[in-house]
Amino acid sequence: MRLHILVEGPSEEAFLNAWLPRFLPSQHSFQIVTHQGKGKLSGDLDGKPKPDQRGLLDQLPAKLRAYNKTLNPDTDCILVLVDADDEPCQQLKKRLTKALKHCAPGIANSTLIRIAVEEIEAFYLGDRRALKLAFPRTAKLHKLNAYQQDSICGTWEQFRDVIGATFENKVTWGEKIGEVLDTKWPSANESVSFRHFCAGILWLAGETTSRSLPNRKRKPKRM
Repeated sequence: MRLHILVEGPSEEAFLNAWLPRFLPSQHSFQIVTHQGKGKLSGDLDGKPKPDQRGLLDQLPAKLRAYNKTLNPDTDCILVLVDADDEPCQQLKKRLTKALKHCAPGIANSTLIRIAVEEIEAFYLGDRRALKLAFPRTAKLHKLNAYQQDSICGTWEQFRDVIGATFENKVTWGEKIGEVLDTKWPSANESVSFRHFCAGILWLAGETTSRSLPNRKRKPKRM
């Protein structure tokens, strides 16, 4: 199976390029499609984005329509990874699912939407061991004591403080943490949104029997 992953930008790409080859069984391949930020989902799902609209959600309807025409669901699948930011997760998921069913009905069963709550840095903050390995000289894990996992709190700023960084460098952060973030989920990561992300990847790859799923003996419910 070839997995096409649509992400907001280069920091997600850096993380996935470092982490996904360690998590995804070797018989599968992947392609990461980056955008210039999150963008906004248009009310006109049949329209074309303007040239300056290069965010993930700006271009999502058009890209889903194109995938619907060109991809073989027997050999290819799609995963859309987007930050929730301050929007309720279920509300965002509902809007994106509606767009998927409208724009790409032929591949809807081989496409999943996954949401990082609040931002992808929540995935990183869920694995204390990985934080220490990636940033051994600067990590200040005690700053996680007041952090509520997957909360709306300014997640990337929280991550910056925990790793002891003095400036924003999301691409390097994603690469470093991707090299060490544990793949033996769910017990190793406290982020529920990350565990659903992992479950989605294995579901698309048809690999749900290769690893235990959290509290389940059947295919995970799509989320």
